[in-house]
Amino acid sequence: MLQNSFRLFTIRGIEVGIHYSWLIIFGLLTWSLGGFAFRQVPGVTLTDLEYWILGVIASLLLFVSVLIHELAHSFMAQARGLAAKSITLFIFGGVSNLGGEAKKPSTEFLVAIVGPLTSFALAVPAGLVWAATWGVEDRIALVAGYLAVINVILGLFNLVPGFPLDGGRVLRAILWTATGNVRRATEGAAAVGKVIAWGLFAVGLVRILGAGDLFGGIWMAAIAWFLHNAASSSVQQVVFETRLRRVRARDITRPDETGVWPGLSIAELIDDYLLPRNRRAMPVVDNDRLVGVVTVSDLRQVPVAERSRATVAQVMGGRDGLVTVDADTPVQRAVELLTEHDFEQLPVLEEGRLFGMLTRADVMRQLQLREALDV
Repeated sequence: MLQNSFRLFTIRGIEVGIHYSWLIIFGLLTWSLGGFAFRQVPGVTLTDLEYWILGVIASLLLFVSVLIHELAHSFMAQARGLAAKSITLFIFGGVSNLGGEAKKPSTEFLVAIVGPLTSFALAVPAGLVWAATWGVEDRIALVAGYLAVINVILGLFNLVPGFPLDGGRVLRAILWTATGNVRRATEGAAAVGKVIAWGLFAVGLVRILGAGDLFGGIWMAAIAWFLHNAASSSVQQVVFETRLRRVRARDITRPDETGVWPGLSIAELIDDYLLPRNRRAMPVVDNDRLVGVVTVSDLRQVPVAERSRATVAQVMGGRDGLVTVDADTPVQRAVELLTEHDFEQLPVLEEGRLFGMLTRADVMRQLQLREALDV
């Protein structure tokens, strides 16, 4: 899941969580619906409390709709052989974390198109409830009508052919089928996505400067910024996966079995290992067994005056469980662990013994070299 999010529940092995930014849009939606939009509907008169309660209910149901939309993506991915890891609701809606990219354009197409189709399907019962309750039970009609409209908008917006929106993934599937090259297809769909993002940004400026709609304009510009960044990141991800698909951790890790003893003082560690070797981290080994990793960040916690007395064992990371990878682990998996735990380096083991330390810098240098050499 996204960082700074908390898990709600798990369904079919998929962790569902909420990012803290969701609270922002939830508050804004409740304020917009309960404080303004619902009050403008002709022929409906409710108390202030009722309007606010309906605003809360409608906001919650919107995010239920977004969750169902994302679950449709995840369930289809599982049906097509992809792993679906998590779904996170955040300020711009929802994001599904799938285990890897589709291997065939048909899989990409089905996983992408099912989301908008699900939103349209949700709009149908909401519209029927609205039609049945309008003029009879205005409270239900207000919420149902809102859900019908917002799900249609959600489906249409996601069909916009700009990557990484669902429509952009459909476009990528089509380009992938036509070219037979997933990278070229991704670059083409991402380019369309960036054009659409710039268009949304221009619309946002017009709303701010021309119509005086500050909130709407800023919100439109924020969506444009998100789409542009997501399109760029998607291309980078595909480049990473295609260039490093067959690379193992041992291929880019410099063999180095050097470790430091847990009882070594911090002062000795700095003077004898980090500075002479130009290193920011060292593995900690006790009787040929890797027991931790000590980094510059760990050492910053120790006052300079205490470095001659404090030991490596007192500050090293990994005391509550050490994250390592085998030398034959794919680099893609190693990078996932680096990102998941926010590490700069990761110990690599071979037959249970220290092989070396894999760093983010090693991965980036290998990627840049392979890109330059077209390997």
